[in-house]
Amino acid sequence: MRAGSRLTQSAAASLLAITLLLGTPARAEDGGAGPPSQGEATALSLDEALRLAEVRAPQVRLAHLALREAEVRRVGAGLRFPSNPRLALEARPPITGGTFADLGYGGSLDVPVDLGGAPPARLREVERGVELARVDVHVERKRARSEVWSAYIRARSAALRVEEMQSLLRVAERIAMASAKRAAAGATGEADEAAARSELAVLQGLAEASDRQQAQIGVLRGLLDLDAARAIRLVSPLGEPPPALGEPSLVARALNRRPELGRARARIAQLVATDERLASELFPRLSVYLGVDAAPVSPIFGQLGLSVELPLAQRNQQPRALAQEQRGAEEARLALLLRQIVRDVSATRAAYEARRRELDLLAKTALPAAERTLELVEIGWIAGRFDIFRVTSAARDLARVRALRVDALEAAWLEHVALDYTAGGAT
Repeated sequence: MRAGSRLTQSAAASLLAITLLLGTPARAEDGGAGPPSQGEATALSLDEALRLAEVRAPQVRLAHLALREAEVRRVGAGLRFPSNPRLALEARPPITGGTFADLGYGGSLDVPVDLGGAPPARLREVERGVELARVDVHVERKRARSEVWSAYIRARSAALRVEEMQSLLRVAERIAMASAKRAAAGATGEADEAAARSELAVLQGLAEASDRQQAQIGVLRGLLDLDAARAIRLVSPLGEPPPALGEPSLVARALNRRPELGRARARIAQLVATDERLASELFPRLSVYLGVDAAPVSPIFGQLGLSVELPLAQRNQQPRALAQEQRGAEEARLALLLRQIVRDVSATRAAYEARRRELDLLAKTALPAAERTLELVEIGWIAGRFDIFRVTSAARDLARVRALRVDALEAAWLEHVALDYTAGGAT
């Protein structure tokens, strides 16, 4: 079972499956028959779950909202007019003489203009912020995919434990029936029959595996933000985990594909743009003004001039220093992350291969031996060479080995998911 494998179903069938999972009725104009009943379970494959994770996971949705918010910041970012024009009007009544008819007046219109490099720098800063938000979406998709994949594996492992429990119940029932027949024929005592029935009752009372399966399906439903009333049936089996690629290839792909590296680089680019914007804002703002002036003792005259903001006290020194310090910290964090990724790939690959070897030993050596032992002991018990306690002991050994095999299978697949995420989706 591989995350990157393609489904053999058609695109229409996949879309229908996703629609059923979301619990939304088909539109009448599309000829849909509506959602299935509450009691009908919807089949969910691993590939469908991973595709849903990239669009339905709550953290992915929140990241998309943050991206839209970052894109809205483009509005007005590159304007050359930092503020609205200012209009000033005044009246000049005579004081030492004259009448109301000698009233003077004046007016001016002040239009501030940002002619420096601040407007395009602000726009570049916004674009770097949009790119950072876009990378965050990619990071959350990767995380959601890994979480859903792990939850799917745990749910399928719980289903395997239920199947193993049912298989052991069939073995216990067979032994109990054979014990009853032997007791009826006088070939054995009542103690053997009681021991067989006791073993069967113990197995019948173990409902933990079924409860764990439902709990893991609930976790998967929460990760995909699906309706709590929607029954889910997992259909992708847990096959043999594939061997891992070589460590050099995994390290190279991790350094190229890990989304956290892209986010760190996007953060550095945004801080660089912020520093450039703050430096560009040091350029003084200019204002163009127009005016008219009329007084009783002088003719009317107009005004046209240029005013300049004097940069005597720069008020963005602290933001510039903070942006530069944050940039240095982010570059140091990126260097640490690069080294940590190399270590994580090596450790995760070693753990994965160890789990695969453990699984191989249990599946190919321990499990066949336990099954063969139970078979031989059961034959010998029927022939009268062994007592019932030898049979129940062999059955318990088989149950323990089967449980260990399921645990090893689950652990190997979880390590595979961890290696896939650590290597940036390369496995």
